Amino acid sequence: MNKPAKTVWFFGIYLIVEGLFLMLAPASILSAIGIPDPESVWRIVLGFVVAVLGYYYIRNAKENLTPFFGFTVQVRIIQFVFFIWLYVFERGTLALVGFSFIEFVAGMWTWRVLKVAGQ
Repeated sequence: MNKPAKTVWFFGIYLIVEGLFLMLAPASILSAIGIPDPESVWRIVLGFVVAVLGYYYIRNAKENLTPFFGFTVQVRIIQFVFFIWLYVFERGTLALVGFSFIEFVAGMWTWRVLKVAGQ
């Protein structure tokens, strides 16, 4: 794997861990971002979707699919802006914005490595 692929691979691992927490121990992650734990199947479904997304990141990284890496940067920036919007309009918490900041920083890491690699 090249350096940009490694950043996406690590982020894929992060997403799988996040998805597993949402499926198996949702209270731990949801309380950290100020959201009550819903006693419904949807938190498990969301956790599964996040874990599958992590799998896609890992597979694309292993295949060195560089265009995908750039797309992930775009989406991680948009996600951060979206969570800020939720907070501004009192639909999300500041902790949620902070949590999404991790994903934003990971996106900037991928963008920087892509830029240095000339891709």
